[in-house]
Amino acid sequence: MKSKGLLFELIQSLSKSEKRYFKVFTSSHKENNNYVKLFDAIHAQKEYDETLILKQFENEDFVRQFSVAKNYLLSLILKSLSNFHSKAKKSIELNDYLTEIEILYWKGLYKLSSKRIKQGKKIAEKYQMTHYLLLLNYWERRVEDYVNPAVMDEEMVNKAKSYLKQFNEELEMNFLLKKMENFTKGSLKLNNDAKEKVREVFENRLLKMSFEEISSFSAKLDYLFLKGTGNTVLVNKEEELIIKKKIVEFLEDNPHQIKENPLKYGAALNNILLYFYYQKYTHEYPIYLEKIDSVELKFDHAKGQFLDTKFIFEIGYYIHVRDKENVSRSLLAMEESYSKSGERKNPQTKMICEFNMALTNFFVDNRKKCLRWCSSCFSLFDMKTKKFRHDLAVSIVVLQILVYLDLGYFDMAQKHLSIALDIAKSNKYEESEIAIFGTIEKMIKSQNPNEYLQEFKMVIDESSDHFSLLDKDVLVLWLEKRLNPS
Repeated sequence: MKSKGLLFELIQSLSKSEKRYFKVFTSSHKENNNYVKLFDAIHAQKEYDETLILKQFENEDFVRQFSVAKNYLLSLILKSLSNFHSKAKKSIELNDYLTEIEILYWKGLYKLSSKRIKQGKKIAEKYQMTHYLLLLNYWERRVEDYVNPAVMDEEMVNKAKSYLKQFNEELEMNFLLKKMENFTKGSLKLNNDAKEKVREVFENRLLKMSFEEISSFSAKLDYLFLKGTGNTVLVNKEEELIIKKKIVEFLEDNPHQIKENPLKYGAALNNILLYFYYQKYTHEYPIYLEKIDSVELKFDHAKGQFLDTKFIFEIGYYIHVRDKENVSRSLLAMEESYSKSGERKNPQTKMICEFNMALTNFFVDNRKKCLRWCSSCFSLFDMKTKKFRHDLAVSIVVLQILVYLDLGYFDMAQKHLSIALDIAKSNKYEESEIAIFGTIEKMIKSQNPNEYLQEFKMVIDESSDHFSLLDKDVLVLWLEKRLNPS
C-alpha cells in the first residue's frame, strides 16, 4: 500500500468497538471535531481517494496542511487504540508501566516509581518476559539510589546477570529456529542437503540439553519447535509426533501464555494437523481441529492466522471424507475471510491459502474459479530463484495442466508442463514424481487423457509413498473425477 493510503488502511481495520471508543476518546476536546469529520469521510470510502477528500473539505483550514492533518489524525487513532487495548495483552500493559515509571522518575516521585516497578516485575516474571525484566531491572537500579541510600543490593546485580543469561539463551534459540526456517522454506519435505543442515543445528549445545535444563518458557517453546521441525525433515515420524504433541500440551499447561501469544498455539496446532494429514487422517485429527475454536482472539492478525489454519485443515478433512456440502460451506467462508485479510498476509501464507482454494474449487467442480486461484497462487512464486515453496508452485501448475486437459486446451497444458518440469528438475524431484510428468505428457500428445488413465493410476499407486514434493491430492482428485464422472 502507498504511504498515502496508510491512514485509510488503519481506519478500515478498526472494529466497531475500536471506532466507538475513538469517538468517545476524541469527544472531550472541541479541536478534535474536524479530525473526527475527516475520520468519518475516510471511513466512508470503499477505496481511498484523496482528491475527493480535499474537495469535500476545501473550505476547512486544516486542508492547507493536509499531510499534517493526516499525521495528527493517525496519531490520535493510535493513542485511542493504545488506551482501548491497554489491558488486552500483558506486553502492552508492561509498556504502559515502563512509560509511567520513567515519568515518575523524572518527576522525582521515586517511591511511586519503585512501586510500579515491583508491580511490573510480578507480571513480567509470571509470563517470563525476559526483555521486560531487563528494562525493569534497569529502572530498579536507577530508582534504588533515591529509595534506599545503601550500597546497591548484590541480589539486584545478580538478577540482572541471570536475566541477561536467559535473554542470550532465548536469542540463540530463536536464531537457530530462524536458521532452520530459512532452509525449510523451499518445501515441507527436503533433500539430503537439508537433512544434513538439520543435523548440524541439532549439534548445537542448546539442543543437546534436556527440555528441563532450558531456563525460560520462550526458549523451551523454541527448543520444542526446533525438535519438531527437525524430526519432520529427518522423517523420524515417531519422535516427530511425540514432540508435536508435547508442544500443544506445554502450551495448554500454560493457558496464560496462550492468551498472551495465541499465534504460538496456532502454529503448534497447524504443525500437528499437518502431521496427521500426511499420516492419512488418524482418529486424533478431529480432536486437534476442534481446539482451534477454543482460543479467545482479540486482534485481527491472530484471528486471520487461526482462520487460515481452521479452513485449510477443515476443508482438507472434508475432501478426504468426500463431504461436498461441508466443503462448499467452508470454502465460501474461507474465500470471504481471505478477501478481507489477504493483503496483510505474507507470501507463503498467501500461496498456501490460494493453493487450497484452487484445489477446493476443483473438487466442487468450479473450474473457472480454480484456474483463477491457480494463476494468482503461481504469480507469488519467484521463477528466477525457483526455490521458495517450489512444492506449491509445481503442484498448482500440475492442477492447471489437469484442468486444461479436461477443457481440451492441450497447447496450454503443454506450455505449463514445461514450466512444472523446469521447477521440478531445478529442485531435484524424485524419479517417481518425474514419472508422473511423463504420463501427463502422453495424455497431452494423444489429446485423449482417458487412453492413459490406468497408466496414470498405476504410477500414482506405485509411487505415491515416494512423493516428497508433489501434492498427491491434486492427482487423486483429478483421476477420481475422470474414472467416475458425475
